[in-house]
Amino acid sequence: MSSWANIRVPRKRNLSQIPEDLRPTIIPRTERPEVVNSELYHIQEKLESFGNFDNFEKSDKSNKSVKEKPENPRQYITTKIDTSLKLNAYELKYKEQSYVFVILRNIRTVRDNDLWISSYNSIRKFYTNKIIIIDDNSTINTVNGKLTNTEIIQSEFNGAGEILPYYYFLMNKWADRMIFLHDSMFLNRPFRDNELEGIKFHWHFTTNAQDTKKILRYISLLKNNKTISAFIEKDLTWKGCFGGASIIDLTSIEYLEEEYSIFTSVILSMKTRKDRELFERLLGIVLYYEDMVNENCSNFGDITVYPGAFESNTVANTLSIVNNKGYDTAIIKVWRGR
Repeated sequence: MSSWANIRVPRKRNLSQIPEDLRPTIIPRTERPEVVNSELYHIQEKLESFGNFDNFEKSDKSNKSVKEKPENPRQYITTKIDTSLKLNAYELKYKEQSYVFVILRNIRTVRDNDLWISSYNSIRKFYTNKIIIIDDNSTINTVNGKLTNTEIIQSEFNGAGEILPYYYFLMNKWADRMIFLHDSMFLNRPFRDNELEGIKFHWHFTTNAQDTKKILRYISLLKNNKTISAFIEKDLTWKGCFGGASIIDLTSIEYLEEEYSIFTSVILSMKTRKDRELFERLLGIVLYYEDMVNENCSNFGDITVYPGAFESNTVANTLSIVNNKGYDTAIIKVWRGR
């Protein structure tokens, strides 16, 4: 029983005491029309004040990196969606097989918009193929704009990350083959024929005995897991697939799912960054065991020798470093400390 001293203290209304059909509708602040419209206006205003991917964040004349000035997070929306296909862009096909590009996107701050927009624009600079953008648990709203031949999927598996392109490719079968890019990866030139042969990681990394111990829990989730466990206990020559990013065909994905249930079993267990790192290794293990890849598993080599690897930088500065080092790659990768 309440004390008489608290008789004038306002009490919070308990909605459970009100009949359900008479309860007021509660709209979260992020979904209120005035808030959404305000966000859209400010983001679009910033998008329209900048150029496209080709003049994105230039370096100074001394080739030194231009330091970012964190005055306002909206300043980092530095690109505008390219609404027209380039005159020299064409549909990528190789050996009569169709291709789809899949961009894995995660937006945690407004500045992250410049990443996926630049990735999208870089594809459109060379290719007209369908693009799928998979949004994995972004924490802020974004303006998707007028995207060409593009579909956006809001993933229901929050935090699953690198496995999502494989899962949704398996479910939707958009094309014969998939080119999976992170939103921090950008096309630098068209792919060459030899880079489209078979299954190829973009980059690989070497492994050690400690990796083997960590991965056993994930292997236990697979169908026919005993043969895989026996394989990694005696063979350490397999490579990990950096970022899980690769060029792969639908037929191989369907086979791996039928044989091991790798995508539908593991996706439910992927929540954290550590889980996503283990998937990079699990994918490499299974592909090596099945002889679907070999020592030439990646198009652009060991990720640790990539110029400026794991150092935060802009797209333009990274491109300058890569070119100065004579590093031949169809894909530019940046790290933005997310």
